[in-house]
Amino acid sequence: MFCQEQSLFKGVVKDFKTNKPLSVFEVEIANTNKQYLFTDPLGRYDLLLPTNVNELVFKSKGYQNLRTTVKKIKSAIIYLKPIEDDHEEFSLLNLTEDQLEDESGEVTNITGIFSASDDVYLNTVGFEFQGVFYSARGLGLNQRAFLLNGVHQNRLYDDRPAWNNWGGVEGIYRTQVVTEPLGASEKTFGGALGVTSLTTRASEYRKGSRVVYARSDRTYQNKVALSHVGSMPNQWYYVVSASRRWGNQGYRTGTFYEANSLMLSVEKYINTKNSFTASFLYTPNRRGMAGAYTHEVYSLKGNSYNGNWGFQHGNKRNARIRTIEEPILLFTHTFKNKDKTRWENSLMLQKGSIGYSRLDYNGGTNPDAAYYQKMPSYWLSRNTVDYENVYRYQQAFFNDGQLDWNSLYQANAEMKAINQNAAYVLYDDKRAESRIQLNSNITQKIKQNGQFNASVEYRTTRSENYAEVLDLLGGIGYLDVASFTLAQSDLNHPNRVVKEGDRFKYNYNINSSSILGFAQVGWKEKKFEWSGALGAFYVHHQREGLYDYENNAEAQGKNKKVSLWAYQAKGELLYKLSGRQLFNFKTAYIQKTPSVKQIFPNARVSNAVLRNLATENLFSNALSYIHRGLNYNLKLTGYYNLQTNVTETGFYFAEGFGTAADDNPNAGDLQNENGLFVQEVLNNINKKYMGLELGTSYNISSSLKLTGVVGLGDYMYSNNPNLLLYTEDVSSAQNLGFVYGVKNLGTTHIKNKKLSVGPQQAFSIMLAYNDPDYWRIRLSVNHFRNSYADIAPIRYTSNFTNEVNGTPIANMNQQLVTLFREQEQLKNFTFINLSGGKSWRLNTGYLSLYWNVQNLLNIQYNTGGFASSRAANYSEQLKEYNRELPLFGNRYFVGNGRTFFTGLYYSF
Repeated sequence: MFCQEQSLFKGVVKDFKTNKPLSVFEVEIANTNKQYLFTDPLGRYDLLLPTNVNELVFKSKGYQNLRTTVKKIKSAIIYLKPIEDDHEEFSLLNLTEDQLEDESGEVTNITGIFSASDDVYLNTVGFEFQGVFYSARGLGLNQRAFLLNGVHQNRLYDDRPAWNNWGGVEGIYRTQVVTEPLGASEKTFGGALGVTSLTTRASEYRKGSRVVYARSDRTYQNKVALSHVGSMPNQWYYVVSASRRWGNQGYRTGTFYEANSLMLSVEKYINTKNSFTASFLYTPNRRGMAGAYTHEVYSLKGNSYNGNWGFQHGNKRNARIRTIEEPILLFTHTFKNKDKTRWENSLMLQKGSIGYSRLDYNGGTNPDAAYYQKMPSYWLSRNTVDYENVYRYQQAFFNDGQLDWNSLYQANAEMKAINQNAAYVLYDDKRAESRIQLNSNITQKIKQNGQFNASVEYRTTRSENYAEVLDLLGGIGYLDVASFTLAQSDLNHPNRVVKEGDRFKYNYNINSSSILGFAQVGWKEKKFEWSGALGAFYVHHQREGLYDYENNAEAQGKNKKVSLWAYQAKGELLYKLSGRQLFNFKTAYIQKTPSVKQIFPNARVSNAVLRNLATENLFSNALSYIHRGLNYNLKLTGYYNLQTNVTETGFYFAEGFGTAADDNPNAGDLQNENGLFVQEVLNNINKKYMGLELGTSYNISSSLKLTGVVGLGDYMYSNNPNLLLYTEDVSSAQNLGFVYGVKNLGTTHIKNKKLSVGPQQAFSIMLAYNDPDYWRIRLSVNHFRNSYADIAPIRYTSNFTNEVNGTPIANMNQQLVTLFREQEQLKNFTFINLSGGKSWRLNTGYLSLYWNVQNLLNIQYNTGGFASSRAANYSEQLKEYNRELPLFGNRYFVGNGRTFFTGLYYSF
């Protein structure tokens, strides 16, 4: 590699701002134009170089190249200054919002997006796999912790991060600290997918101003943003960041987007060790949502179809709107004694609400444009096929197929004319929360090679949950009774007529408080690095029902407090075979308490607590081999995760709690004598996740890089859990075996069925060119396999094959039973992404252009789906099987076709 004559250079390469040694950097030998990679986590380097070398160029990702003369630095400290133009963050910041939420408006999968780092595999997942719901290691979002100034942002309601509370804040991700799955974090124990830590401390932001304009056809159409970071005399620092994202329609029709983001943060250094920060974040947003539909619907209307909207006075109006308004006030004290001690204390105050609108109809028919009785398949399914209506409804749906607002207003006008209450109403499912959180975390250096971390946090949350009337749609009032059963929502106010702004249907509070803590020790030696951490979490919840619901004796009042403990432990060992070859083993045992959503399975109308309540347990392990070469890097990881005591919930209307009566040949309508609207709880679930991750890169030249990624996973149910159903305690439910509104269907035989978590296998190859004149382009080909539709658990219980009295259904075909229980595997798909950009250094600053085209060839694909639980037993499913088109077939989430994003950024 080197000439025979060699010279020894000793030095330390440090970050210009933090004065910390860099663990990885490259040295380019100027007169040979070769690059050499050096690694030493302790930051001390001995480099043997040819004697004729007189100049080196030091490089590290995120930093400017720094040239220096060899002969003058036989022993020296070299500082690398940050690059002023950080164009690599653009796709991370601006391509993360389409596909973040499921049909209910909740965040679904951002594990990959916020895991992007120097790791080739995770970086590819974050940048190239967007829009396909690919889950790193198959695990859910609740296995990644999000922090804001050390304060946890995962909600107690569902354990998911409150991403929208900081989404769109320009510049906030440039300060993020991201750990790998099972990696050690200084501020918290974290989950199996690691920790993302954000800060609002103004002194941590790079000074200057930034103006952004972006254009896209994914979630929003336009974005403008302005941010400024500055300082004032006497050690004052401040950040002002504002943005707006908007659009009349995203990729799916009728999905408008309106989002504003504001962050104001001021930090004052009292002395060289202590600073105080006050921050305000306000990110209100409204978004029109899209639904999931059957093959029949998409075949008639295409993958961009969304039936939630219709025209009103010539404008598109969406009935399903998600609204979030939850401002945050955050105070932080930071003590830092050089590199020895860091102590951070934060107080967070938040009060706001989340709403999700929908139509209610206790006096009319289902207004859903894609309701099964409005589809051609319904008219094909009747006892006497009505081909005239088959054609008529097919053409009507093909030519329109949207929500008919005029018919809703007309129906209410007719009711108003005879002084009757409205048949239809638009309302919000609302959750208004107020929370207070206190967090304290400390990092203490132990001698030269060790470090101790600890944190403690207290949280109290009050959540008000209710339905609120938004629009009477021209009616004079709305009768507050249940849509299906006409039961009184509140016996304290029977036959109540509600107006706009009134609460109705359900009304309850959840009071929660929690304490969590963790402690961690890490140590570094020449050949080994290790760390170990312990964590504990205590929480208690109490539901308070404010309505006395007619069909539930446990609706009103406070229930007994639910108190739970959870414990965690993890360890990591890194063995350095050499500076270029490393082995890394990580293991963790992580308990999680059930979320509020799981503890109270029928919370809207009942104080009932989930039976067999227990902590969710995860045993997670990963072993990695890392090779860092001169022009070639590789990381191969094998992992095995076992989850136990998992709980899953769902709502649906099911027919077939026992054999249903035959359809009435005279009326021609489908019967649902044995049908109920139920809340399904599948508990004591065990899941198994195992697989391999490979990320590799090869520098073909100083400007051209080839990257390859392989993700091979196998995720499945590993036991046969128990299935419970909850419904209203009415005579029809009692006749079908429900006791006080609960029926235990017993064992669900789903062992070895696949988990519906997106593609379980993924492959990517990317060629990237970075020109010395600051323009770049990259092309990636991505292939995804082994996606599965979510199963309908009720099909795997004895209810599916038995009568109400427990005897087997007569004349069953066992081959058909097996067929009905088969799980659908979705089609494999491949798409191509193309992106690029150009940066210019101007006299006053930096101008950058970034563009991205995803799914260049406009490939149509499904990102996920789920089987219908409507046919709850064999007899009902047999009717589905015998129909020319299924009435209640699997529903699918579709991916975007070809989409683009482009952004212009000016920093000064």
